[in-house]
Amino acid sequence: MSTITASAEAAADQTTDKRTAPRPPLEHLLRAEVRSLADKVGEDGICSRSAGDAWTAQGLTQRRARLLCKPCRARGACLRLAVLEEALAIDTHGGSIHDLHGARGGLTGPARAPEVKQVLADIRGDRAQRKAAAMGHTETCSRPTQ
Repeated sequence: MSTITASAEAAADQTTDKRTAPRPPLEHLLRAEVRSLADKVGEDGICSRSAGDAWTAQGLTQRRARLLCKPCRARGACLRLAVLEEALAIDTHGGSIHDLHGARGGLTGPARAPEVKQVLADIRGDRAQRKAAAMGHTETCSRPTQ
């Protein structure tokens, strides 16, 4: 009987001592969102997604493709997809928001630049916060609020 009681107490201690898993890095969450948005945009829209030559393959000019974005059901998802892909590409491969070009999600590169810049700042801020937390300096590094 005592072994049953001891094992029950040990099981109770394990259930109360469970720790919450740390949140995955923001970059991983955004990459997962890109994958889900890419499926949605591919199903619902006429969008070219990340392939800039998809418009010409469909026989469209950039201007005509931008006009077709306006009534597209996937326009919001396409714009979010474009912003996330560009921010992740700049973060991974380098570059600048000044290098954004082409119309995606119904907006030109310069019109998307502020959103890309904000997502890029969030990714870099999250990375800095995680690095500081790993070093044990969580009180000196706080993530900026929006």
